[in-house]
Amino acid sequence: MKKIFSVFYLLVLILGCKEEKDFELESLTEKPPVVISENGPEIFQYWEFERSRYLFSEDLGEISYLRAYKDSIADELGPSVLKDILDNQRIQSSLGIVEGNPDGLSNFELIHKNQIGEVRDLNYLEAELLNYQASRFPLFSQPTEFHGFVLINVDRDLVRVYFGANDQPWPPKPKPIIAHVEEALEKGWKLMYHLHNHYEEPSNGYIGAMAPSLADVHYFKVLVKRFGLQKALITNGFTTLVLPAAEFDKLNSH
Repeated sequence: MKKIFSVFYLLVLILGCKEEKDFELESLTEKPPVVISENGPEIFQYWEFERSRYLFSEDLGEISYLRAYKDSIADELGPSVLKDILDNQRIQSSLGIVEGNPDGLSNFELIHKNQIGEVRDLNYLEAELLNYQASRFPLFSQPTEFHGFVLINVDRDLVRVYFGANDQPWPPKPKPIIAHVEEALEKGWKLMYHLHNHYEEPSNGYIGAMAPSLADVHYFKVLVKRFGLQKALITNGFTTLVLPAAEFDKLNSH
């Protein structure tokens, strides 16, 4: 009986170590990417991972740059104001985007009346991508946006994450990534997610809107038609909006 217990304990220990190892995924700030093209601050690249549930879990890794960004917002607004904004699903900050735009407000209302999409805590991979961009340009003092394309190859049990960004308040056109995505789809990859980040001007409370712009929705629809995109993701560093492709037609676009 003692021997059986010892073998059982050893198996538990081995499995436990494996799960712990899987969880300690290498930070994107330390994991060298495959560079597609680079022109000064404008970069297009990708990383590949073994497919793991931890990539999409809400157990975040070492996100020191993103944490500094969030701490700066908390210091600027005050913890109670920040909590109110997040508890009210960023209504204060989001109205700056949609004010005077009935179509944009309609998208906002659809989401925040729980008629479409889901707002949840950001996951490990989303946090890592935003943290990576924040390591290049501090998001609080120099806010930027990025493109993230997440592909999965079930047969090879791999996840590939394409990333495009520069030093501007908007992301660069992802033409170099698109060419790679087209080639990958022919080799058995599937485009699961498109991710980008939102932020707000200081006068609107910094916290990015959990609602897509008209241009965002138009682009999502293009990605569905061309590449079979499954879901669109928008993050602000605190939460992430998840929009299934089946619901895109309910949203207003250009």
